[in-house]
Amino acid sequence: MQVIQGKDFCLKEPCAVSIGKFDGLHKGHKMIVDDLVRSKAFGLKSVVFSFLPSPEVFFGRQDGKFVLTEAEKQEILASWGVDLYVLYPFDEETATMEADTFLKKVLIGQLNMKRLVAGRDLSFGYKGKGTVEFLEEKEREYSYHLQVHPKLCVEEEEISASFLRDAITFGEIERATFLMGRDYMVSGVVCEGNHIGRTLGFPTCNIVPSQDKLLPPDGVYVTFTEVDGIKYPSVTNIGWKPTVSEHEAYCLETHLLDVSVSCYGKQIKVYFCAMLRKECKFDSLEKLQRQIAKDKKAAFDFHKLFERFI
Repeated sequence: MQVIQGKDFCLKEPCAVSIGKFDGLHKGHKMIVDDLVRSKAFGLKSVVFSFLPSPEVFFGRQDGKFVLTEAEKQEILASWGVDLYVLYPFDEETATMEADTFLKKVLIGQLNMKRLVAGRDLSFGYKGKGTVEFLEEKEREYSYHLQVHPKLCVEEEEISASFLRDAITFGEIERATFLMGRDYMVSGVVCEGNHIGRTLGFPTCNIVPSQDKLLPPDGVYVTFTEVDGIKYPSVTNIGWKPTVSEHEAYCLETHLLDVSVSCYGKQIKVYFCAMLRKECKFDSLEKLQRQIAKDKKAAFDFHKLFERFI
């Protein structure tokens, strides 16, 4: 997948385009992107178009934390078959550009758009006037085909980025998995820790999550950890490790269950299955050690049950 970041581009090939933040790339996004990618059968290049930063962050309506980092999002979009991912700068010029100007100049003029695949709640341009209704009015004038998808509902639950963010924020991992159609994941490069886990008999792989990553509450989780393309059952803690040190850096530490794998310096992915408990401070390292043993057993039992049903 090709990635373009900036305003200086002009495509000669006719394109099918979807516009949005696509945070989390949940089931609703998958439905739209699948339709977009099918446009390639008609000779159209598939393009996902996003603003950077997002309008919500630019106007201060969001904190800049996202379900997926840009690198994670690009990896998934590429695996879904998208040809081109455009990150268009959202600045004062973009924010004040009229919807008709944006349509004519960017979507038609620069992207050579022949098909637009959109969700019902799409909006762009100054004061968000580039709505589905606006696009329907302009369809004949600019000679493109508009395909609009309603909100996806599964088992009477609406699939949306805001619902997904809420699920992660409140530690509802199973619900987040349902909304995305895959496990919530945190990735990073394993760094050197203080080796307290190894001292207690539970060596861990430590990563510092990206600052723009939306994380679940501090606590202990049942997880799978992917190292060198292989997924291992694991148990993971996110937080400040209050029992060990008052000044410990915020990090994610994952313990691989009953297997020893060299992880230092490697990019790993931690996939979340369920929350076991919230993070808490213990009176001693001995009490912490006993609790970690209980967490490990609970995670082991979860994975055994998981294996039984697959």
